[in-house]
Amino acid sequence: MYKMKNLLKLNLILFPILVFIFGCNSSDSLKKEGKVSEENIEYNVSEGDYINVKSSNTDNTNTYTKNILIPFEKIDGCDYVVKGKIEYIKNGTVVATVDFGDGQCDDIATKTVDGKEHTYNLGGKKKSSRYKKNILIPLVKIDGCDYIVEGKIEYIKNGTVVATVDFGDGQCDDIATKTVDGKDHEFKLGKKGKKPKKGKKPKKGKKPKKGKKPKK
Repeated sequence: MYKMKNLLKLNLILFPILVFIFGCNSSDSLKKEGKVSEENIEYNVSEGDYINVKSSNTDNTNTYTKNILIPFEKIDGCDYVVKGKIEYIKNGTVVATVDFGDGQCDDIATKTVDGKEHTYNLGGKKKSSRYKKNILIPLVKIDGCDYIVEGKIEYIKNGTVVATVDFGDGQCDDIATKTVDGKDHEFKLGKKGKKPKKGKKPKKGKKPKKGKKPKK
């Protein structure tokens, strides 16, 4: 009886200690997994994901204006913008429009550029097995600029937004802002919105072979 009481006391002392140890290890591993996953987000943009705001007039101005014809709308249980229409105007002419649909939950929008109508996927052309991508604000590229100048994308995992990327307000620069865990970070873009690749070190040139001495 005395031994059983001692064993019971020992178990009561050890149990909270073990819970604390394993609980900490579990939360630490989850944090590490989350961090690794966020670092693995690909912020690339494919050609089909953006619209070209350009003009037939040959001038040096890259400025344009936009006009929201139908306010953007989202509904519960749907990740995508389901309704809304926006037009882009340059030199007094409507050069592009984007229509998000009639309220149905799908990832399809319609863009009209140079009078030609195309459907495109709000989840992006390239799919990821880790994240769902959602274009919230149309991505825009302008004449004479190598970068995406406007637009916003969010990245979703298991129904939760884990990151967003904002490409700016229409100015031509190579800066975008990503938001992860509520914190904003600026980063540099490569051409067409791609994250620049790290340059490889140039290979060292081989030393020329020494010529053989002529035989006597």
